[in-house]
Amino acid sequence: MTQKLKSYKKYLEQKKLQAKTIKIYLWHLEQFLQWQGDKKNTSANYKKYYGYLLKTYPKVATINLRLVILNAWFKFKKINWQFDLLTAEKQNIEVLDKNQLKQFLDAPLKNKSLLGLRDKILLELGYCTGLKVGQLTQTKKSDLNLEKNILKLKKIEASISTTTKFYLLKYLAQRSDENPYLFINFDRAQKGANKHLPISIRSAERILEKYARTMQPILKITPQTLRHTLAYNLKQEGASIAAIQHTLHFATKQAAEEYFKKI
Repeated sequence: MTQKLKSYKKYLEQKKLQAKTIKIYLWHLEQFLQWQGDKKNTSANYKKYYGYLLKTYPKVATINLRLVILNAWFKFKKINWQFDLLTAEKQNIEVLDKNQLKQFLDAPLKNKSLLGLRDKILLELGYCTGLKVGQLTQTKKSDLNLEKNILKLKKIEASISTTTKFYLLKYLAQRSDENPYLFINFDRAQKGANKHLPISIRSAERILEKYARTMQPILKITPQTLRHTLAYNLKQEGASIAAIQHTLHFATKQAAEEYFKKI
């Protein structure tokens, strides 16, 4: 811990904050200082950091916690800057309507190649399984049980729709490589160290962005958009909180309850 953080820790202790709270303050502050590096204490750099938080953290509560901690730090350092906290309006969850969802999921079919099939399955699984993009990219062919229409990842079990199974069978029948992963970069499949790697999370996100740009009008569609749409449709069909928790793989009932209120 640097000397300036030690003095700040002492300052927080004098304010009689709990040890756990002080630890949280210092951790978030260290994250900011690492980002800041040699950057100067200017409003332009603080605005850049604000933008960085918006892109990095999806939850308003997480961002606001960091901003509150930094505002306290600026006050301690007598820096003339205070961040404005985000409002609850930022928590609005965007979903696709039925026509938009169909148009989006069918967009890859215009590409009749194996690449088009891969993209079709990525979009389908992103919607029907409730899995996060990081989980999807790590999916292996051996994780699929197409006889039971399920996908198993460690302790998570997700259902596969009949439509997704149809395209999965076509896709797997055309795969001639030895790469164990379901989603791969075919141009790298036979190249040395890359031949047994999956696509990256960012590559998967770019695939979604690519097909979102084909929509009329063009929409911003992220992996979270598909999860939100699935949850919204389930809720409209009368699904319970327990069903939402199971389908979207929430670790706790409380997290599922909070999410259920938003959709």
